[in-house]
Amino acid sequence: MTYNFPALYFEATRLCNLQCPLCMTGSNDAHKVRDKRPSELSFDEIRELVLLPAKRLGVIAIGWSGGEFLLRKDALELLRLTVELGYQCKVCSNGEVIDRTKLQEIKEATNGKVTISVGLNSIDERNEWTRDAKPDRTLEVLELCEELKIDRHVIVTISKDNTETFAKTVKYLTDRRISYNRSPYVARGSGCDLFSKLAFDRKDLEASFHPDLRGHVNGYVSYTPFFLSPELHAQVSGGAANGAVPQNPPIGCWVGTWLALNAEGDVSVCPVLLDKLKAGNVREKPLDELVASSQLINDLLDRGKLKGKCGDCRYQYTCGGCRAMAYYHNGDYMGEDPTCFFDPEDRSTVSEHEEQTNRMFKKYLIVARYAGLFTRPQRPQ
Repeated sequence: MTYNFPALYFEATRLCNLQCPLCMTGSNDAHKVRDKRPSELSFDEIRELVLLPAKRLGVIAIGWSGGEFLLRKDALELLRLTVELGYQCKVCSNGEVIDRTKLQEIKEATNGKVTISVGLNSIDERNEWTRDAKPDRTLEVLELCEELKIDRHVIVTISKDNTETFAKTVKYLTDRRISYNRSPYVARGSGCDLFSKLAFDRKDLEASFHPDLRGHVNGYVSYTPFFLSPELHAQVSGGAANGAVPQNPPIGCWVGTWLALNAEGDVSVCPVLLDKLKAGNVREKPLDELVASSQLINDLLDRGKLKGKCGDCRYQYTCGGCRAMAYYHNGDYMGEDPTCFFDPEDRSTVSEHEEQTNRMFKKYLIVARYAGLFTRPQRPQ
């Protein structure tokens, strides 16, 4: 099998100044972080075991996160190396350590080839307890990026907490042409205790989140359900696929199109699954060898193995259902996505939202091409 993973998400440090319940880091417990810090990958290990092998896997973008990646003493050197190796460079931060000087240092280290990604769950006071940052502080970082001509991106963790504010948050971002993606709230790290209370369900997704997700091109990154006609994707992509996971461009659930690593080198298929599903550790095998030998990864590359309604759906290939939701709710990463509100009778059932999805997808191709995620297939001579 030919492996092609556009993106690699690396939680490169346990260092963290977050205490919020909805963050994505594995732990906010200071004692746990302190105990694990000595086992974090070194600069040389990251270069030899992760970044160089990732080139052989077709990775084009590296996302640095944590904890708080910018607290690593070698953060700027790692960013410089990322660009020198030809990767797109993304820095995920809570924004608390970012100011004008820090942004200028990041821009210099990357020759301006960097995207700053911050979390913004709500454009009101709710953000302060779900992201440990007042929305004004996060918006200040986004404004500084615009002033310094640095690309910016926002991660919105969706839960029952922001059903009422999601539309307002998305409007703020789309009005300013800021790209964003939804991240599902999961039972990870400090979020475990509140998962049963705050996890969104299919009604929340259908009524509060999905209308805005499918309605704006700059949010067309990794969300489900995704009602794209499989015929249209095949036509646009030239049939290019990674096993049975859509490529050129990737859409729907991105499990199988990106890789995730924690600070100690454990590899998974999605950042929110890092603590639960592990394909191995790069200290055991370099990243490309580990991927080739992982049953977990090879299972998830074949959407023909999906179960339940995800396996009987017209959009099995172009959507795939959220593998994280399948796992956290049912314990089966190949099971059906219980948060999906689409109930097909069989593969011939067409969603009422397919026409809109197809129309917006054609517009999204412009964005995907700019991001290096889409290349027009060559026409036969």
